[in-house]
Amino acid sequence: LRNHGLLTVGRSLGEAFVFMYVFETVCNIQVRALAGGRPLSRIDPSLVATAREQVKTATQGQGAAMAWPGLLRRLARTMPGFNT
Repeated sequence: LRNHGLLTVGRSLGEAFVFMYVFETVCNIQVRALAGGRPLSRIDPSLVATAREQVKTATQGQGAAMAWPGLLRRLARTMPGFNT
């Protein structure tokens, strides 16, 4: 899938969407950081593991499923009738 952009999958549409949102966001951050012209530093794997556990705790293990209903409400406000 070279040159086709980002691709994500999930156990549900909501999970795949949230994964795509996060993936695109971190890609944008990386591109902006690289534009600074300096080498990037690797993040300590223990920090990544800690962040993962914090997200799991904050979402009560629901992950993306917690965000999906709110995203649908936002869509309904900004585009009434999107699902008709």
